[in-house]
Amino acid sequence: MKGLDEETALSIIYANTKRKKRSVDLLTIARSCEYLVGLYGSQKAVAEQADLHGEMIRQFMSVLKLPTEVQDLISRRQIDRLDVAYRIAMIKDPAQQIAAARAMADLTLSKDVRDITKLVRKAGSSIEESKKRIIEAKPKGLHIFMMDFKDKTYNSICKKAKERGVGPAELVKQIVEDWLDRQG
Repeated sequence: MKGLDEETALSIIYANTKRKKRSVDLLTIARSCEYLVGLYGSQKAVAEQADLHGEMIRQFMSVLKLPTEVQDLISRRQIDRLDVAYRIAMIKDPAQQIAAARAMADLTLSKDVRDITKLVRKAGSSIEESKKRIIEAKPKGLHIFMMDFKDKTYNSICKKAKERGVGPAELVKQIVEDWLDRQG
């Protein structure tokens, strides 16, 4: 990015991860992360400077590995949720990444992770097959738990997550981590 310096990159990351509404697209945040990784030497150092979880920095960085066509959809904010972009990045085949991104951009629904399940069903894969593919595509060291909630519970989680400015999965993760910390 032209004109990017440490202060600007940190401002972009901080301003667009600490608020409910972002003013820039995911690709701009990812490029800011990339710049700072080059400056600080690691994603962990960027996470510490930006007061974020390292996982979030890693997810932003995954956007940079996506094919140009997918990045274009992200820069135009047709795909504007980090969890969705990250799940697309977990797909190994670039052609499938492009197909999934196009399908997500075409959706007029909530663009929520549940929409990926709808896409998988539409493509003719079973949920179990899809879970297996997601597990196989996950990066080493990332642990995935798939939970199914009743709609009422899921809606409550989404509402609380929105209030806190995080995604539903991140909220559940935080709740579990807090509970485990209290258990000692």
